[in-house]
Amino acid sequence: MLKWIVALLAIAAGAAFGSEGVIYEQVNPLVEVRAVWVNSDAIPKTDAGIRDLVRSYHKANINVLMPEVIARGYVAYPTKLLARDPRFVGAVDPLPPMIDEAHKLGMEVHPWVWVFRVGYTKDRGAILTAHPDWANQSKYGEELSPNGGLWIDPTIPEARDFLASLFAELVNNYEVDGIHLDYIRYEVESPIPYGYGQSARSLFNKQYGIDPVNIDRLTLDQVFWNKFRERQVNTFVQRIALQTHAIKPEAKISAAVGSSPDEARMNLMQNWVNWADNKWVDFLTPMAYTNNNTSFTRLVSQQQCAVKCKTLVVPGIGLHMQKDNPAQTVEQIGITRELLTSGQALFASSYFGEPQASALKSGPYALPASLPFRDTWEKSMLLCDRAVQARKEGDRRLETHFAAQSDALACYAQYREQDTPYMPPTKPPLNIPENVIPLPAVDISKTASPITIDGNLDDPGWKSAAQIELSYTPNGGPAPVRTTALLTYDDTNVYIGFNATEPLADKIKATVTKRDGPTFYDDSVEVFVDPTDQRRTYYHLSTNTLGTMFDQKVFNPGWNGNWQTMSRVSAQGYTTEIAIPFKTLGANSPTPGTKWALNLTRNRTTTGTVEYITWAVPYGSFHSPDRFGTVVFR
Repeated sequence: MLKWIVALLAIAAGAAFGSEGVIYEQVNPLVEVRAVWVNSDAIPKTDAGIRDLVRSYHKANINVLMPEVIARGYVAYPTKLLARDPRFVGAVDPLPPMIDEAHKLGMEVHPWVWVFRVGYTKDRGAILTAHPDWANQSKYGEELSPNGGLWIDPTIPEARDFLASLFAELVNNYEVDGIHLDYIRYEVESPIPYGYGQSARSLFNKQYGIDPVNIDRLTLDQVFWNKFRERQVNTFVQRIALQTHAIKPEAKISAAVGSSPDEARMNLMQNWVNWADNKWVDFLTPMAYTNNNTSFTRLVSQQQCAVKCKTLVVPGIGLHMQKDNPAQTVEQIGITRELLTSGQALFASSYFGEPQASALKSGPYALPASLPFRDTWEKSMLLCDRAVQARKEGDRRLETHFAAQSDALACYAQYREQDTPYMPPTKPPLNIPENVIPLPAVDISKTASPITIDGNLDDPGWKSAAQIELSYTPNGGPAPVRTTALLTYDDTNVYIGFNATEPLADKIKATVTKRDGPTFYDDSVEVFVDPTDQRRTYYHLSTNTLGTMFDQKVFNPGWNGNWQTMSRVSAQGYTTEIAIPFKTLGANSPTPGTKWALNLTRNRTTTGTVEYITWAVPYGSFHSPDRFGTVVFR
């Protein structure tokens, strides 16, 4: 294992992902998962149509299909256990022709099933319609989550039994090659905590002596509450893995998981590293959906290092974000190969058209590849032989790559064969401070003169503005450099000015130029604002020194506000001005005494690592409205 990790780090450190990365876009990897999520809307309704779809993927050298057949609280195939998806009523059962055609062509079919999410805004789904008492709830008693989902409470034994029987029937009745678990988690924890169904509250209170709705998240009780919910997910993954392998020992278990292992645990109660430790999953598809290759590289590196070789990592690539840019899909495939992953999973069929098929067939998928989770020792030897060949050809870079890939597969095969004891979860990565820094508040007054957004903080209107200091890191440590902010308002806008001192001003990073690009990976400032002060929803704005704008409502980047910003860089650092109309935030012009929840933050990259600086200390993610400061309009 050590040899493989050293090779991974060496390759990652030397990866250019540019001219040298092209090698890995075009090379024939021999052994690789090439999966496609076949979403329900993309599944044809006829036998001939389904077979044509399978053949089209085979031509592109795809080797795993993951058809979405249990979703939104329905099934796509006929069964007595659950109502059929309205989109498939009267259609052919999609699984027999898909499996038959795929197997003829040497491909595998791993049905994609939703687990705990069973409905959405417009349709509760058949499960919750039949069993309304199974619905999960937010901390405030709402069934519908902030992201528009309806979920099952995983603590309800009858609900768990039903899901297990549904998945068992699928594996029993069809010649599937595996089962692919999705939504095997809780709803996102922010901005409104979720998972507070009556069953969960009662069970936790019985075990720990406290109702979880009364827990302060900055106390040790929050650690126990996270572990409790995480345990509901862990034990169900274990149950489905044991059940599936008992029915069909050769079937593989895979899961779509959060892209960052720590964030998956903190925000989704999804400890997929522990699933790998305990061999409950044969491969994982972390959803590393991004248009930013630097972010993609960082996420995939984290994923590989988190599980080492205890399971196979097959990063998810977001075709839905790259539908007009198949070249970027090719680039990200190259990155996964540089980082020695076991393949890629493409999301999803609805975004896989002729441009994508042509780009893959003429590039990284020009030749077929075999699957690493079948006959793994043989595949390891095949890669070893290819490394020897590369050495004879004098290609040391490919020799290193294939040798490390061979070593990784051998390590995986060896770990799967070992008789290892149960591995308990590690402590959740929550920061419980000894002393909690109080939330800040500031009074701001109305400006008497207009402010022009030009990046200079020299308008007379700024002279009467309230001044605050961004004095902390997100966990309450001292800020490494000084950042001050000015706040004022008029009848139309709230104005925010930043003065970011930077002793390394010549290293200020500003690369993002596209609206809604990840400006927060540059030297930048961010605004988190809730004009209702209810701390259950908020707007998030960010800008770099180029004036590039990113904005979203909670986690919906489709929201674009009408606001202004401009920055100026100097030898001392940079200044940024922002004007946010009340109208764009859905707010009225504030009257004296109006309160908003607000946090102001800064991202600093000049030291080579990203440093985060904040006004209000969140003790975790900045997306924590309960830890915003308060602005009072005077």
